[in-house]
Amino acid sequence: MVKLAKYQTKVKCYQRKKSKQYLITLTGNHGFKNDEPVIILSEADFKELENISNSRKNQILDLEARLTELEDEKDHELFLKDHKIKNLEESLDNSQNQVKDLKAELKDLEEIRQGRENEISALNNQVTIYKTKVKTLENEVKEFKENAAESDARVKSLEQELSTAKVRIKELELMEDQASKFKELQDDHNRLRNKHDHLQERLRTALEEINQQQKVISDLSNRGFIDYITGRLPKSYKQLSEPKNEGIK
Repeated sequence: MVKLAKYQTKVKCYQRKKSKQYLITLTGNHGFKNDEPVIILSEADFKELENISNSRKNQILDLEARLTELEDEKDHELFLKDHKIKNLEESLDNSQNQVKDLKAELKDLEEIRQGRENEISALNNQVTIYKTKVKTLENEVKEFKENAAESDARVKSLEQELSTAKVRIKELELMEDQASKFKELQDDHNRLRNKHDHLQERLRTALEEINQQQKVISDLSNRGFIDYITGRLPKSYKQLSEPKNEGIK
């Protein structure tokens, strides 16, 4: 900014013959150079001009401050824009990665969807098969219901037969127990019978031996005198002395 050079002095007027001469004298350190063009203003005009200049200076200072502020705002805005652009670029990269991932996921989902459609088709076929089976089963159930009354009567008859059979089984089991006890009694009877027969046989043998011995005693008592002298024994004694195959046990 250009600073106005000024020098304050007074205009002096000199009367010449037919005219007046006005003279401005510069003394001391006035700052002007030799032959330097200058402009002379009145103090009022200069002050007005100085006020205008000061006003312009203030305006310029305000404009410079505003310019600085604008530049700061611009720098801050550029910083924010750069930061925003960086964020947008990062967001774009992330979005592109997400798009890539979503495409891969979409491909997987498409494969899964295709698989599900195949499964649904297979399930529909199975549903058709099961519907046919259900229809067949419904017909069988209908037929079974039609025969249910006859089957119930048959079941009741079989239950009665089963109940009768259970009673008969209990009777047979009781008879079997009795038969088992009877067999045991029969075995005891047979053993006693055999023992009785054996004792009877022994008794018979003993009686025969007693009778034979009594006969021997009788024969020995009835021997004659000659038999005593000669020592001749009766025939019964000889038979008694002979060994026997069976003896008294």
